[in-house]
Amino acid sequence: MLAAFRVSQRSCALMMLDLDRFKQVNDTMGHPAGDELLKQVARRLTSIVGNHGEVGRLGGDEFQVLLPDLDDRGTLGELANRIVQSVSQPYQINGRRAIIGTSVGVAVAPYDGVEADELTRSADMALYSAKETRGGTFCFFTSELRDAASKTAMLGDRLRDAVDKGELMLAYQPLVDPVSNEVKCFEALLRWHDSEEGDISPAQFIPVAENDDLIVRIGEAALKQACIDALAWPETIRVAVNVSAI
Repeated sequence: MLAAFRVSQRSCALMMLDLDRFKQVNDTMGHPAGDELLKQVARRLTSIVGNHGEVGRLGGDEFQVLLPDLDDRGTLGELANRIVQSVSQPYQINGRRAIIGTSVGVAVAPYDGVEADELTRSADMALYSAKETRGGTFCFFTSELRDAASKTAMLGDRLRDAVDKGELMLAYQPLVDPVSNEVKCFEALLRWHDSEEGDISPAQFIPVAENDDLIVRIGEAALKQACIDALAWPETIRVAVNVSAI
């Protein structure tokens, strides 16, 4: 929809949406039902937007709403909330009831981007923030989101280097039998000490790794190292390793 679109001389807003629980409808009711659901969602969006903008489907369960000459955040917030509420209402498909939801990211030009791809990235970041918050809501793009995305990207680059260099280490936490007071097992915990940032918490770098193929490499390396280390322990001591569902 936004191909070759430039907003340097005008204001406009872009909304990015994706549907919550759409895959569940596809899996339980079949792809024809999923296609019908997408058509009904498109009709609801078109009805809400009316003559104020254009609705397009990007693919899968993602939609885009372009609203020319609109930059008032109060009006945009009301519109985004109406979209969330409308899309979340039940659907009737082939005599069966389906319930989904949606999250919405909003970016406003020229403040959040001038070129089409820049504005799209901003709206996409806002959408990701809305889904991270709790889903079923909307979020405006802010400079803080851009800073956080940049920081995450930098952390991902440093993490990849750390994995390549084998800088991630395992620490072992004993699990003790409360009756005998004997150590029965050691839980392997991943640790990363960066030469510039110091100790970086797994709560920071594991989510970054899970958005990349890095989590597979990290998991395999952790399992291998834990098994090697456990060979040196008494046979009665077990080892536990947390692994990603991926």
